Order: sequence, then C-alpha cells, then structure tokens
Amino acid sequence: MNKVLFLLIFFVQNIFFRSFAQAPTWSGDIAKIMYGNCTSCHRPGGMAPFSLTNYEDVSPMATWIEQNITNKNMPPWPADEDYKSFVHERVLSQQDKQTFSAWVSAGTPSGDLRFTPPIPQYSNGSQLGSPSLSLQITPFTVTQNGDQYRNFVLPMGLTQVNFANAIEVIPGNPSIVHHVLVFVDTNSTPVPPDGLSAGLQSELIYSYVPGSIPYYTPIGTGFRMPTNSRIILQIHYAPGSLGQIDNTTVNFNLTTTPQRRIFVSAALNHLNSITNGPLMIPANETRTFNESFLLNTTVTTFYAFPHMHLIGKSIQAWANKPVTNDTIRFVKVPDWDFNWQDNYVFSNAIKVPAGSTLKATAHFDNTATNPNNPSSPPQNVVAGEGTNDEMMIVFFAYSPYLNGDENTIIDKRIIPMGATTFCEGQSVRLKTIQGEGYTYQWKLNGSTITGATNYYLEATQSGNYTVLISLGSNNVLSDPVLITVNSKPVSIINSISGNQIPQILTAQNCGTCNYQWYLNDVAIGGAMSVNHEATQPGIYYLETYNGCYSISDTVILGGAIPYAVSVSANPTNAGTINGGGSFILGSNATVIATPSNGYNFTYWTENNNVVSYQNSYSFVVNQDRNLVANFEQVSEVLEVQNDEISVYPNPSNGYFTLKGGQNFSYSVFNLEGHLIKENKEMSSIHSAQIARSGAYFIRLDRENGQREYLKIVVR
Repeated sequence: MNKVLFLLIFFVQNIFFRSFAQAPTWSGDIAKIMYGNCTSCHRPGGMAPFSLTNYEDVSPMATWIEQNITNKNMPPWPADEDYKSFVHERVLSQQDKQTFSAWVSAGTPSGDLRFTPPIPQYSNGSQLGSPSLSLQITPFTVTQNGDQYRNFVLPMGLTQVNFANAIEVIPGNPSIVHHVLVFVDTNSTPVPPDGLSAGLQSELIYSYVPGSIPYYTPIGTGFRMPTNSRIILQIHYAPGSLGQIDNTTVNFNLTTTPQRRIFVSAALNHLNSITNGPLMIPANETRTFNESFLLNTTVTTFYAFPHMHLIGKSIQAWANKPVTNDTIRFVKVPDWDFNWQDNYVFSNAIKVPAGSTLKATAHFDNTATNPNNPSSPPQNVVAGEGTNDEMMIVFFAYSPYLNGDENTIIDKRIIPMGATTFCEGQSVRLKTIQGEGYTYQWKLNGSTITGATNYYLEATQSGNYTVLISLGSNNVLSDPVLITVNSKPVSIINSISGNQIPQILTAQNCGTCNYQWYLNDVAIGGAMSVNHEATQPGIYYLETYNGCYSISDTVILGGAIPYAVSVSANPTNAGTINGGGSFILGSNATVIATPSNGYNFTYWTENNNVVSYQNSYSFVVNQDRNLVANFEQVSEVLEVQNDEISVYPNPSNGYFTLKGGQNFSYSVFNLEGHLIKENKEMSSIHSAQIARSGAYFIRLDRENGQREYLKIVVR
C-alpha cells in the first residue's frame, strides 16, 4: 500500500483556513429559513409539540435542530430525494443547511431583532382556502376500544356532473383517526355503518393518513363526481379511542368544466401481487417482501402512495419496461415513518408502457430493537387492517395514456416561503413547481418581470404576482399571490447645534409613529417622544416605528472627550500589538496583531469574549476598550505515515467522515491538546461531529498499534 510521508505540527498547524465572512443572524437569515420550512407545524396551535417561531424558541435548540437537519429528520420528508423528485418537497436546500450550520458555529447571533421578518399567518382550517364543497360527519363517539372501522355516507347534492381538482381531509380528532379512505359512490344501496366494505360501486379517490396534505390534481384533470353521487368516508379509529368524539371533514374544490378523469389503484398490494407471501412477520424476526404487477395497458401516472404500518422499515416502488427492462423510478422511503405518509406527486407525469412490470420491495422489523414495535415482547404480525397488523400497498393515481402526456403541467400553485405582508427592505421567496423541461416567466400585476425566469422569485414589491409555466406546447398561468409591502417611517434627527451638550434633539414628526432614543446603542429610559434633551456625551440615534422600524443616522455629541483603547498580547511574548491609544468619540480605530516566530494569531477577546478572528480588527470608538490578542504556539513537530487515510469535507461545517484502508479508532484534540471526543470502536470508516468552530487534530489508532494524525478545520 502506498504510504505518503508528511509532517504534522501537533497542537498547531502553520496555516489554518479561517472564514471571515459575515456570520448569519437570526433576523437576517435564519428566521426566513424557519418560516419557509418549519413553522407551518412548529407554531402555537400547530401540530408539532413545540414552537420555532422566534429567536428565544430556536437559539437554545440550535445544535439539536442542526443535527436533525443533517440527519434529514427535519423537515420531515421520508422519501429519498436523490432517488426521485416530487412536487413541493419538504427538503431544505444545501445552501440553507450550510447557512444554519454557520449560524450555529458562530454562536447563534440574533442580529437586530427589530428587523426580523414577520411570521406567516396560518389558518387552522382548510388549506384549500375557501373549498367549493365541505362535508362533515355528524359527531361520532367511538364505541370500541380496539380497531374500529366506520362508514359515513355524505350526500354531495350535485345537480350536474362535477370534477374535483383538490381534495383534503381534516380529522376532527387527530389523536384517534388512524386513516380515512374517501370514496365517491353513485349507488343508493345502504352501506353498513361498521366494517371494511364501502359499497360495490364505490371508487377510491383519496387516502388520508398521518402526515398527508391536500392533493391537487394536474392541470386539466380531476376526479369525476356524477350527479346525485355521494361521498363515503371510511374512517379507521385507532385502539384506545373508546368514548372519544370525532367530527372529521372532507373538503373539495370542484368545477363543472369537463376534466380528464383520474383513477386511483392499489396495483401493488399484499393480497394479490405479493410474490413471496403471505405477509407474515414472526416475532423477533425481520422479513423482506416483494410485489409485482404486469401492466396490460399504457398509463400516465401522477403519484405513488406507499403504505405500511408500525414495523415497516423501508419501501421502494419502481417499474421495469418491457424488452429493454429499463427502470422507471416511482418512490423510495429508506426510513419508514408511519406518522409521515404522503401522496408523492411526481414533478413530471410518468408514461408507463403496456407490458411493464410494476414492482415493490419492503422490509419489516419485528424485533425488540425496533423502537416503533407496538408489542413488547414482539408478537407474530400478519396482514390486516388493524394498527398492530401490517400492510404493504402502493397506490397509484393514473389516467390512460394520451400522446403528449409527458408535457402535462402537474401543478400551477405559487407557494410563499414566508409572510406575504412585510416591511420595506424585506422580501419573501415565491416558489412554484420545479421539474424537468419546465420554463417560467414571472409577472407583477400582469406585466413581465425582466429576467425572472427561474422556478422561484424573491418578491420585494407590493402587487399581484403570477407565473406563466410552460412545458412543451402546454402553458398555464398560476393563480395570483398578493404581496403587501409596508413603507418604513422616515427617521431623521433635525436641528443639530454642532456637537455641544446639552441640547434638544428633534425628530422629524411622522404623525402616528412611536419613537425611542438611544445613547451608545442603549435605549434611553422614557425617551419616547419627538424631542429629547441630550445631556451626556456619546453617540445618539433615533428609532421610529409605525409597524415597521427605521433607524436614523447617528449624532455624536461631546465628541472631544477621548476614550482609551488598550491592547495586550496573550502570551505576552507571543506577538507585537499596534493600534491602541486615545480616540475621539465616534472615530475609527484599527488594532493589528503580528505573531512572533513560533506563534500564530488566533483571535481578539474582550472580557474573555471573542470579538474578532481577524488579526486586523476595526471598529467605531464609543467607549473605553480593553482588547487582548491571543496567540497559539507552534510546537512538537511529529513525523508520521499516512496510510491512505482521509477526512472529508475539510474544512467542515462540523459533520465529517474519516476513512482509511484498515480499521481504526479515533480521538479529537483542540489546539491546547485537550481531548474533545473519542470513539474506541474499530472501523475503516467513521462519521463524526464537532460542535464548535476552530482547528483540531485527529489521532487515529490502528489495530496494529500504529498511530497517525490528521488535521481538520471546522467553520
């Protein structure tokens, strides 16, 4: 094996890469990420168990949130986005992930909280806005303590044929509603209130399970609702629901304009398409099952909806074309979560030719090591409708194929990633469908926005925004989204009489505004009127508020009074410090640290707090300063051999991988030689995390006793 000789400078390397870019702040960067991806659930009254709407909520949890973002637990999106892309995925962009990690590494700075963008306004009711038709069951009291299946018949009252192009189920009691199947039925035959039968002529059009969101059909398509048809809701109430009350609602957006009809089929299921069944998982065992279905007609598919219960671990669905055996990917859920199921809507309609074979594979874990196993000790699990039974189903929404279906525009909605009403100087990102072959042209009040041809737009002005979406020869104009931008107040200090004190400072009156005067960045108690008498030397400014904040330019009064900037080195002989001295209030100062031989500069501190990582540190003088330049010693040069070991990425955001040709354990040390963390497990590859930014050394201990070192920088 090729061995590379290198020199390791233990405790300190000669050259470290440091990032001096402005650190992200809550008000400037992080609030937007949270509001666009998290607070639809994590808010007061939301479905999540805690709120993430403000700095005080998020900052103490930042490291935990970062770990869950890295592990893809947040936002919850179980599907593998690398296997297949879908409409409006709950997936953070790589840029947003890096921004959040940089914020955590910087110590979660708040920024100026006055300029935090507003939290979006959320409705606790329908996500369809104003549904065309809303049907609610009569309040029902659950009569069984085990699994109970109940059919509710809801007449639609339609006097002509309609098509549903959006469907939503809102459980009246989410804690007991296991799932809801929505059927349309043209029969008048009574339906048994209890049981699994919804009528022989009923047609399944939608399935609700925990985590489901409304389904919007592709443009020009819909579910046919005949005259005098009725909706049958088959609701499964989970065990332990005895005596609880539910009043679930189903909402529709309807149109009488003829639409192309969509069908839903459970083509892959554990009853008649499983190839190595029956679906039975013995206690304390794991099993993998496969399903297969031969397609005898060419169809266009719009979504896949995999479904399992509690001991399911993973599921994947695809198709193999005839003759070539090429793979058509549908969906892959590598880490199944019963509480987050969904219709995975394809960004582009998928043509599946006749003769193709639909396939699925799923893994089940019925052991005590499965934290989701409902039985302790594990019990034999068989196929069934009960929560503690199991299922393996993949539903598909489809239509018989027509030429040009590949150019079907799946979705025309604009999704605001934040509040649509905000202050001047702020913005909100508007997103629409992202898929292969789509082109876009954004418009404001009907007029083309030059250069706005991406799938997203940063909206900064008031008005109605729309986007023209094109795919092949098809195009559609989205529904409008109204953006309201409120003007900031004028914040000006008038009538300055030089820099003398005392003097009366006067604000430009803006009528109904509120005012707050500041001295040296500290709010002056009670100074909340248009006028303020300045009696102390310092830097004054004015905050004006009318629903939006505005900050005036600063005014320096009594500026002839000097302030002292003292500088020192730690250790005292480690370097030369320049730039200290006496400065007039409001003037600029720059202090410079130059290391002596054998030392490297690390950072400036004041009162033991890091204030800058740059050896040349500039600031405005408004008080006495006592700054310490900290240095690190270059020492103990060791000669070691690198046995094709690597650490990546490097620099890292805190998460990195160690890889080598042989098994090893590892230990991480900071620049002072203190042990930060270690892992004694022997492996040829390790994943690791360092929570704080800085430079570190990693010691690798081989099984044969050989010891090697690597260096890493965490930003």
